[in-house]
Amino acid sequence: MLAFFRKYQIPLSCCFCVLLSLYILTAAARGQIKKDPIGPLFLWLMRPLQIVAHSTTSWIKDIQQSYFTVAGYKAENERLRKRIVQLEVERNRFLEADATNQRLQKLLDFRSHLPSRSITASIIGNSASNWFQSCLIDKGSADGVRKGMSVVTPLGVVGRVVDAAARSAKVLLLTDPNSGIDVMVQRTRARGIVSGSLENGTVMKYVKRTEDIQVGDRLLTSGLDGVFLKGLMVGTVNKVRKQSVGLFQVIEVMPAVSPAQTEVVLVVNAQRSAAKVTAPSGPGLR
Repeated sequence: MLAFFRKYQIPLSCCFCVLLSLYILTAAARGQIKKDPIGPLFLWLMRPLQIVAHSTTSWIKDIQQSYFTVAGYKAENERLRKRIVQLEVERNRFLEADATNQRLQKLLDFRSHLPSRSITASIIGNSASNWFQSCLIDKGSADGVRKGMSVVTPLGVVGRVVDAAARSAKVLLLTDPNSGIDVMVQRTRARGIVSGSLENGTVMKYVKRTEDIQVGDRLLTSGLDGVFLKGLMVGTVNKVRKQSVGLFQVIEVMPAVSPAQTEVVLVVNAQRSAAKVTAPSGPGLR
């Protein structure tokens, strides 16, 4: 008998479970069972599985929510980054516009002290080498620019026009060795010629050894060369050397204007200005 149960324990167990289920269903349908003995057991067995399933579902929801949150933060950060870049571009544009307005205002204020026919021009090119230093401006003979006219800024002298085309002109810079500007020392009124030098940069030449020249002295145009108006800033004395032999001092000069950092200039005809200032007036004169 025992061997029979061992041999057919699985089919017998299945039959017993089926019969028990049928009995429970039949008794429950007739109302004979008032208390379910299987339900609590089933709930007790399923409770750990429900806890694990609930925890897993909550964990997945948290991960999903975190992903959406991070994705939202990333999109918001990208939008804010683009906005910051846009604001930075606008800020740079406003700063450049403000700086340009300030430069133009200074230029207009300076122009009010110059002849009425002064021409405003922009530097459109620079050419600097050991042998020739010049720049190109966007105004030419069609605009009234002529060879020999001076080119200045509110800070001081830039150079003079050496060639003029219809819509552009070449300016020989103060720092060129071929340049030469008659200047005077503001403190002592000593005179000399400022030009470029292949050895010492910009220098003041032909100043006697007996003249009192000191570092920091301001050099102004004398107005005697017929190119530049009197009193324009040329530069400051940077170094003074009195050699044991020779008649003149060696004076190095720091130019007042850096052409590489200059954008807008004024072209002035000093000869015409002088004619206007010195022209006599009276009856019968035109």
